[in-house]
Amino acid sequence: MAAPEDSAEVLSALRLGWYVAEVRGRNRPGGPVPPAESLPDRYGHVLPLRMERTPEELRIEAQVVLHKLAGDLGVDTITVDGQPRRDQADYIDQQAKALAEADPSAAPDAWQALALGIFQLDSHTQDFLSAQSGTQSAAYQLGRGLAEVYWALDPSARCDPPAADCWVFLLGPQRCNELARLAGRLSGYFNPYCCPALAGTLRLWQSVAGDPQWRAGAQDCLYQQLRRWYELLILGQDPSTLIKPYAVFQNWHAPFRALRALWMQLVTAAVSLALVIALITLIVSGSGNAFLKALFGVLGVAGLSAATVQAGLKNTAQGLLTRLRQDAYTDLVAVAIAEAPDKPGARSPSSVMTEEIRKRTLTTTADAAVP
Repeated sequence: MAAPEDSAEVLSALRLGWYVAEVRGRNRPGGPVPPAESLPDRYGHVLPLRMERTPEELRIEAQVVLHKLAGDLGVDTITVDGQPRRDQADYIDQQAKALAEADPSAAPDAWQALALGIFQLDSHTQDFLSAQSGTQSAAYQLGRGLAEVYWALDPSARCDPPAADCWVFLLGPQRCNELARLAGRLSGYFNPYCCPALAGTLRLWQSVAGDPQWRAGAQDCLYQQLRRWYELLILGQDPSTLIKPYAVFQNWHAPFRALRALWMQLVTAAVSLALVIALITLIVSGSGNAFLKALFGVLGVAGLSAATVQAGLKNTAQGLLTRLRQDAYTDLVAVAIAEAPDKPGARSPSSVMTEEIRKRTLTTTADAAVP
């Protein structure tokens, strides 16, 4: 299926939302520090891969990306308190530099100034994109919401009552449902398996977040999950390539579950097949019955022949097989992209994780129609 005409703009909006959350998280005092590799030394100006760059280098990189994307989408200049328009992305970069160089006593005020600048950019971007394009607005919110799952998280934050940076808020039912709906609305821009698999892993992490023992020490796994989502949605990786060989046989419940969900269509197709075979047999062999001759004459005038019936039957069968394959592969892809930790105390933690995904994987087609 051809990509929509505005796919480049939608993808840019998705990345912008992602980097708004990442810039805020990388600058937040006490914020998350992703696991990373480091070079043995930096002598001779050796060139690092991205995973080998320092947190400071990655912070600056995120701000550069934010500045470029904001400019591409035309949301970089805003009016604040009636003052002349300013380059908000450049202002955020200046405030981030001031925070990095601030003394400990001045750091809280510097952080509040930076956080306000990011809030103003986010508010302006949501207003601008909502007025310009519903799909770009949904993409921006999806990117920011997914990235905030990690970059806005404080694992030690209170969960009762929920704080804005705690596990049960960022991965609670309300946010997970909204992210699944946003993904459903954008399903035409991604691989067909991406959005259902994304919904399944969101539900899995909702279960992790709701279990204090399960989520203990899960932050590094959550970062790996975040990278997987980025690869699928932004880098365009085909999720079916992540399915291990013979996974269909090892996880035989997935195709069986698809067959059970489509049993009515399968029965209808079988009955239709039997009737079509009988009709084609009568058409080919002919009959001396006057009524059947009249019926065949009417069908011929209407353009119905053995060839057209065969073609219709073939198209129906292909559509049903495509649906069966898609439903079966949705579960397999969701399991393949899941990066959650094993559940403590479970006899077979990986199988528990698989069952959580199977129970919680959603069909996002209906969600796409929700305004």
